[in-house]
Amino acid sequence: MSKGKIGGVWFIALVLLLMTACGSNKANEVKNESTPAAEPEKLRVVATSVTYPDFLYVLGVTPVAAENYHAEFPSYFNDTFKDVAKLGNGENLEGLLASEPDLIIAPKWRDEKVYDQYSKIAKTVLMPDRDNWRDELRDIAEVLDKAKEADQVIQDYEAHIQEAKAELQAIVGDETFVYMRVMQSESFIMGEISARGKVIHGELGLKTVAAYPQEEGSLSISLETLTEFDPDHIILQVDGGEDKASAQKIYDDMKSNPVWLGLKAVKANQVYVVGDKEWMNFGYSSVATIRAVDEIVAAIKQNEK
Repeated sequence: MSKGKIGGVWFIALVLLLMTACGSNKANEVKNESTPAAEPEKLRVVATSVTYPDFLYVLGVTPVAAENYHAEFPSYFNDTFKDVAKLGNGENLEGLLASEPDLIIAPKWRDEKVYDQYSKIAKTVLMPDRDNWRDELRDIAEVLDKAKEADQVIQDYEAHIQEAKAELQAIVGDETFVYMRVMQSESFIMGEISARGKVIHGELGLKTVAAYPQEEGSLSISLETLTEFDPDHIILQVDGGEDKASAQKIYDDMKSNPVWLGLKAVKANQVYVVGDKEWMNFGYSSVATIRAVDEIVAAIKQNEK
């Protein structure tokens, strides 16, 4: 996937053109420090993180350009991003210039080193590192004067999760769960302190297996080590996107393995194959997490029929 990097000579020429258009460096500084317009929906916003489009979407702001990890934006945007320019995954100065933004929203942890270059293109706001998507959403909402909308998104999310939790508890009670992810070269299970584990085991209340080490966010596993956990239920994600063929082959081989066939969840037909590239931001945004939770609930309910 191209990151659209510009060579040194070409970038210098572009910067000189920008400086000429603005009249001086001082004029650029005034532009970069200006306050966003009163109507954020009319701002030409660019988001340089693969999670930020999710936040903009729920706040009702469609960017002119945004980063994308997969070839297309998630389908849960419901075509609202069909005309949004894709920047790829990583620094793309040429794409930023072409999008002619009023505002660039960027993650500090990655883009602080290119802040000066970004700020010559448009007002640039670096977002702080956060452990919780709710705080990230509030940060972006503050920049866009959308605090009330962010609070409503969070309230709606919490209500949705509580409803899903009640549905699941009525079906599975205190039976144990493992979330397993089959990737291109290896497989992992994720515990309670991982982003997805916090949702599955924490917010939804699905009981984890006692043998899982609480201090580990994720564990690389083989089929043989999976037998040490042997849960009642397995939530299984086979990665999509560019890794899909490789990940699917691993899973296909695993399904015929006697060790897999001997697992309690497999024998009870309580393995739920869910997720794909749409799960990219599961645990990192409200809209992606709700979609994943709904898929989990639907799979478990369907299995009970």
